[in-house]
Amino acid sequence: MLCGLVADVAKGNDATCFKDEDGRPWAKIAAYRHGASISHSRGWVVVAVAIDPGLLIGVDLEYRDEGRSIPEMAEQIGLPRTTSVSDFYDAWCRYEAIFKATGESDPVVQLDLSSVVLPVPADFASRLVMVDAGEKSHQDSINR
Repeated sequence: MLCGLVADVAKGNDATCFKDEDGRPWAKIAAYRHGASISHSRGWVVVAVAIDPGLLIGVDLEYRDEGRSIPEMAEQIGLPRTTSVSDFYDAWCRYEAIFKATGESDPVVQLDLSSVVLPVPADFASRLVMVDAGEKSHQDSINR
């Protein structure tokens, strides 16, 4: 699915999909590295490829499962244990999308980045993040 989207974005140029040493997906289009990301949950899939080289991209999609240990997971990303299920999944998707785009796992450092909510069914949460790899703090992500 991801490679099919990469081929569409490439518009006839040479294109390949690959994973880096950390397992993050990337696209190489006409010798330029493009950010790519994929997420799936309960039969739904979200795939994204940056049209411009030099953009880091991350997507996350999660089913809002009330049976998970929300209080413990909320604390992992700096939220209070009393965070609602809906607010937790919105924040978790943001955290995961930023991590997928940048490799940054510190929720405090992630506060400087913004995300976009993707339209998904009501029982799901999702986020999309795009980051300019030229920003000093993210240059090493695209140069690996």
